[in-house]
Amino acid sequence: MRLVRSAAGHLATLLAGVLLTVWLVRVAPGYDTDASELDGRRGAQSMAALRAGNQDTRSVWRAYTQYLASLWQGDLGTSRAWGVPVRDLLHRRGAVTLRAAGSGLLLGWTIGVGLALAGSCRGLSVAAAVSRTAAASLLCLPAPAVALLLCLGLRRTSPEWRVAAVVGLAVFARVLLASAAVVAAAHREPHILQARVRGLSSLRLVLSHVLRRSAPALAALLVAALPLAFSVAVPVETVCNLPGAGQLAWLAAQKRDLPVLTGLTLALLALTLLSSSLARAASRAGAGWAERSAA
Repeated sequence: MRLVRSAAGHLATLLAGVLLTVWLVRVAPGYDTDASELDGRRGAQSMAALRAGNQDTRSVWRAYTQYLASLWQGDLGTSRAWGVPVRDLLHRRGAVTLRAAGSGLLLGWTIGVGLALAGSCRGLSVAAAVSRTAAASLLCLPAPAVALLLCLGLRRTSPEWRVAAVVGLAVFARVLLASAAVVAAAHREPHILQARVRGLSSLRLVLSHVLRRSAPALAALLVAALPLAFSVAVPVETVCNLPGAGQLAWLAAQKRDLPVLTGLTLALLALTLLSSSLARAASRAGAGWAERSAA
């Protein structure tokens, strides 16, 4: 029953997200206009034909229901700006973002978790304090500003590596602080306190007890950071000129390309819902594991 309610809630969220996207784009100023109208070489007849082709007389609800009907048949529509199927655009550009943002996500999570575990060892309190200060400082900086600095400092690297670096820094800043709290809570467990009293070394204590106790929560942090990686990739890919899904979202918003924006909204909503479900499942698994270990 819980699975049915969860699936129904996710489906309702997807449908509501698509409806809001259609409505927001349709009511945006200049939806029926085109940048080609600024071309002074066009005549009156050409301009009238261009405006007639851009006009959409359908209501928001009718456009929404027609899009759902096409989606049911596996058709995401055709891009108004690029004139190609939206499915091909998402597949081609999504692969670029998956490589760049995925690499940054894994890198940032690994460094953040590693520093959180290392900071719990004896003798590394100064390193832990410095890493937490760096993470807090990164949280105060906008991702486009960090991307611009990296573009200036890493001019010889590819745009994909720059995007991965910025995404990794953003994920690191958020994962380090959260994982440090998880590791600190694990250190307060009774069996870990007993192991420390018996003289177990810090490294063995962290690897044999703390890491095993914190693994489900740390895995949940990795899954929960998936939407963050894509949201950071949107402005960063634009600044670094990487032809990925993030840059596509930015350009589609500028061109008011409703089919592309709706497809991207569906993909992002599905990714967010999937990550939240996996994070909750990992948290429940961790709670069950802790209860069995305590018993």
